[in-house]
Amino acid sequence: MIAVVVSREDTASVNIGEALQSRGGWREHGNMLRSGELLLYYIEDMHLEHDHVDRELPDSEDIEAVVFASRHRSRSGQKTLSVHPIGNYRDADFGGRDQTLVPAAPKLMHRALQGLYDNATALDYDVCYEVTHHGPFLSLPTFFIEVGSSEQEWRDMRGCNAIADALLTGQGNASRVAIGLGGGHYAPRFTDLALDEDVAFGHMIPDYQLRHIDESMVQAAVDATPGVTAAYLHGEKGERFRPLLESNGLTVFSV
Repeated sequence: MIAVVVSREDTASVNIGEALQSRGGWREHGNMLRSGELLLYYIEDMHLEHDHVDRELPDSEDIEAVVFASRHRSRSGQKTLSVHPIGNYRDADFGGRDQTLVPAAPKLMHRALQGLYDNATALDYDVCYEVTHHGPFLSLPTFFIEVGSSEQEWRDMRGCNAIADALLTGQGNASRVAIGLGGGHYAPRFTDLALDEDVAFGHMIPDYQLRHIDESMVQAAVDATPGVTAAYLHGEKGERFRPLLESNGLTVFSV
């Protein structure tokens, strides 16, 4: 089962929850709603500070992953539908724990990304990965799925419906699981590899983090990406970690 967490303090999150419920077939399941293998759980506060949400869920041993439905905010205002793993490579300025990564859910995240791409073809939204960032902290594999980048998009039910459909019907056939090192926050190269070559990315470390971290955090990204067999290096900044990646038995690609 997959648990989708909705924050009542987040306009986009609430709208995604409504879009999911509009598909029907939901019934009460303890303190949640359930439709098939999808669970819906509402919280009163914002996602970023709600640590250990997995401990609140019934039958947590049967939950494969937790997905936070969320708003996305950026200065550019670009219309965006995105997915990303969570955790902090350095200080926990926006929830979670310092220098701690939450387990990723690469295949489910890939399926969601592909579902967004398929469902948003008629919309004027960019679809992309974002790299690993922010909280909260929990122990189950987790990712965020977001609509943004302004209140106009948070209230746009077209984008929220695209997210609901991606979660309910998204398809993916990942050929390999990988981590990514390099590039920018919106990971365009890794997004292309996911959509064009069916690579399921777990944790991704952008250039702005690579210049500050050491091998221990790269190792943490490997350890927190279940099923990882490969690493993709976008640009030169990740090359210093190639020996570490190869020592983990990963196939390393320069892209």
